[in-house]
Amino acid sequence: MNRSDDSGTTANFTDYMSQTAPDVWTFGSDDAWPVKGGEAANGTSGVVDAVKNGDGTIGYADESQAGDLGIAAIKVGDEFVAPSAEGAANDLDASKEDTSGGQYVFSYDVNRTTTDPSNYPIILASYEMACTAYDDSNTADIVKALLNYMISADGQDAAASNAGSAPITDQLREQIQPAVDAIGS
Repeated sequence: MNRSDDSGTTANFTDYMSQTAPDVWTFGSDDAWPVKGGEAANGTSGVVDAVKNGDGTIGYADESQAGDLGIAAIKVGDEFVAPSAEGAANDLDASKEDTSGGQYVFSYDVNRTTTDPSNYPIILASYEMACTAYDDSNTADIVKALLNYMISADGQDAAASNAGSAPITDQLREQIQPAVDAIGS
């Protein structure tokens, strides 16, 4: 079961496949499912619903949405690893930062081919964008407060509880904090 619509989840999964099994997965990385045939459903909820209601059906979806469906462990090094918040955060920390965007731009080439079983390499990093300068100090203060909350332990715990997101590590928080501190008017 695959997504019928273009999605970051499909891009994430096909990127993992293209990097870890390039001799078998010859379709590359794409937002749209590149294999013809099979069944497709719209959105993550559609895929989860179809897998849940099918007989012997498999598919891919965000772990936070899989609910009580069985979740496959993937081979990382010599071990099979299930998705976890800690494994996702470890993999992002082990991923190479793309520094071409500038001092306050944080973008990563996800480490899909890790052999460290403390990492889980099928992750999708979410990004927040903000300006470092705003026309008025009130707007700057609001944006800065929001981002400070978002990267804080409390904000990360709220995202984990409400959306199933993996909290960032203290190491990443320390990297991002100077960018938030730079926001002003």
